[in-house]
Amino acid sequence: MTKYRRKKLNTLLHELIVLRDGERCLRCGKVGVLHMSHIYPKGAYRGMQYDPENLKFLCVRHHLFWWHRDPIGAKEWLIKAISRERLARLKKKSNSIIKPNYEKIKKDLEEEIQRLKMEKEV
Repeated sequence: MTKYRRKKLNTLLHELIVLRDGERCLRCGKVGVLHMSHIYPKGAYRGMQYDPENLKFLCVRHHLFWWHRDPIGAKEWLIKAISRERLARLKKKSNSIIKPNYEKIKKDLEEEIQRLKMEKEV
C-alpha cells in the first residue's frame, strides 16, 4: 500500500475514532495530544491495522509509558474498559488471515463515519 493510501486510511480512522469515542484518553480522560493506539499490535496483526475496533485513543503518557511498558496491567484494564463483545470480535479476527484491501477499507470507514455523523445529528 502506498504512503498516500496509508495516510488517507489513518486520517479516516482518526475521524471515526473521534466520532465514536470523543477526543479523550480512554484511560484518564485527558484531552490534548492523543495517539491512536492498537489493541492488537499492527506489526503482528497487519490485517487489523485499519480496523476501528482495534483502536483506542490514549494520551502520550498512557500510550508510550504505560500501554507498551505494562502489558499485563494494560490487559487487565482493557478487559474492564471495553465491551466483552468487542474483545471477542477482536480475538476472532486475530485468529483469521485478513488481507488488507484499500478500496474496501476506505469504503467501510467512510460509511461508518457517515453513520456516526447521522446518529449525532438525531
